Amino acid sequence: MSFADDAALWWRTLGPLPVQMHAFRVVNDARKAAWRPGLPVLVAFWRQRGQDAARLARHEPLVALGTALGSAPQPDGRSLIAGKLVLAGREVSAFPPEDWALPGARPLEVYEAHYLDWADALVADALLTDALLKDNARIQTLLVTLQAWAARSARLDKPWEPYPRARRTLAATRAAARLTLAEHHGRDRWTDAHAAVRDLLLAIAAAAACDLALLAERHLDGNHLLVDRVAQAVAELAWGRGARACEALTDEVERQFPGDGAHVEASPMYHALLLEDLLTVRALWPQGPARMRYDHLVQRALGWLSAVAHPDGRLPAFGDTDPDALDALAMTRTALGSAARGQTDARQSAWVSRHGGHFAIVHTAPPVWTPQPGHAHADTLSVEWSRNDVRILADAGLAGYEGDPQRELNRREPSHSTVEVLNVPQLELWGAFRVGARGEVAHVETGRLDGWDWLTAVHVWPNASHRHVRLCAHHPSGRLVIADALQGPGEAISRLLLGPRVQPESVERLRVGKERIAISASRPLNLATGKRFSGRSEVVDGHELHAPVDTQGTWIVLGGGEADEAAARFAAPWAALAARV
Repeated sequence: MSFADDAALWWRTLGPLPVQMHAFRVVNDARKAAWRPGLPVLVAFWRQRGQDAARLARHEPLVALGTALGSAPQPDGRSLIAGKLVLAGREVSAFPPEDWALPGARPLEVYEAHYLDWADALVADALLTDALLKDNARIQTLLVTLQAWAARSARLDKPWEPYPRARRTLAATRAAARLTLAEHHGRDRWTDAHAAVRDLLLAIAAAAACDLALLAERHLDGNHLLVDRVAQAVAELAWGRGARACEALTDEVERQFPGDGAHVEASPMYHALLLEDLLTVRALWPQGPARMRYDHLVQRALGWLSAVAHPDGRLPAFGDTDPDALDALAMTRTALGSAARGQTDARQSAWVSRHGGHFAIVHTAPPVWTPQPGHAHADTLSVEWSRNDVRILADAGLAGYEGDPQRELNRREPSHSTVEVLNVPQLELWGAFRVGARGEVAHVETGRLDGWDWLTAVHVWPNASHRHVRLCAHHPSGRLVIADALQGPGEAISRLLLGPRVQPESVERLRVGKERIAISASRPLNLATGKRFSGRSEVVDGHELHAPVDTQGTWIVLGGGEADEAAARFAAPWAALAARV
């Protein structure tokens, strides 16, 4: 790539960002360069302040958080107990690591090790297992491990970046809350070791929260900035550090979960991860007028997540999303059990049609959220579909992040049930989190016809080089219609990725257990295989259907009925959409 091409790519990547973000990045880079030489001194200062703050820890909020955690499924610490540190589905090292710098690990894995989620999992396990065995061995092991981590992390810079600090504040506070609840209940196995671990966790959390208001990641925005605000609110509620942090968090939640309650980054996984953090704050925050607006925003966000989840509880894999992400989010899963299901706005986030165990969803959010585009994928107007509680059409899932060889493929069109124009990407994806040129979603319309829910929308490529016109319709019987047309030069295919339990018998029939699902299409279909990302670490082959797409339009019917019949039924909304394009 020439210098001019490289400069143009950077301009397409950085140009759309708000001007103030560039100023914040300059300040952030200067801060990182200035603090590295004196980091051990700064860490010692933060830790002293953390120890002072931890002595002021408030008993009642911690007991309330411990109660909320105790009523949710417990985190899984089995891999840790077996001596393995597993992050994002990949075994990174032995546990505890000999070297907390984790040489050879991927960048995100190093950061995740310093979030200290493993400490919360070990506390939960110790409180259960030690009580049953009448033995304090695990809490003693945890104490030694935390002390070793504290000694080594003072000389590393990654643990003291704002985001891992914020995440560590949350994880350590949750673990300390579990122990505080155990002491409150007068558990007969409460010992000096339990008290030492709890005090150390509170000190670690308070140290991590020090000066976060000055270090907030305005140069990244999105989930990073929100988690910074969450950590500040936790510090304010748990040990009185700071002022008006809860108010600032509420304002940020309102900004990042607008309209129908969808998070602005359009990733259901990050939406769920952030809800886990917001629910931590809610558990610490006493009832009162100041909390009412916050509660409303959290409930709206829960309602959106409930609306987009498949009947089997898995998330649609739009953007950076692991469909199984909810498995590790105890409070979010518990809260979803009683949350009122919301309604999505197809012009903002997603179109959803649900009839019992029959479910269809189309990703209609803008291709990227400009201030934080790094979690975007080439999945605009991608469709997922469940029938009788089983995912029939499901995107490829989530691979790793920076350093994962599958990252590039995972973000591109072949990993999503949408239209691909060969050699003309719908989104200029590069690096691990970079996005250059991007298009837009236009002419989104929804309605109901003869009992069918339907959606029409247009995805416009960068520079308006191509236009993908899509219609999806879903019937209460579980039938699904997908129609695609493309304006623009070149060869294009509509790709439908089949779920893991689906076996194609032919291009005319799918088998799911004992059920057969008929397929009809206006153009010849092809069976193919593509990559799927299971558990974010295992790459397997999966089945998919391909159909050619051009200006004439391709109609596919799944679950019964003929393509010609579907085209006739939806001729009016299809023609109206074509006229607008």
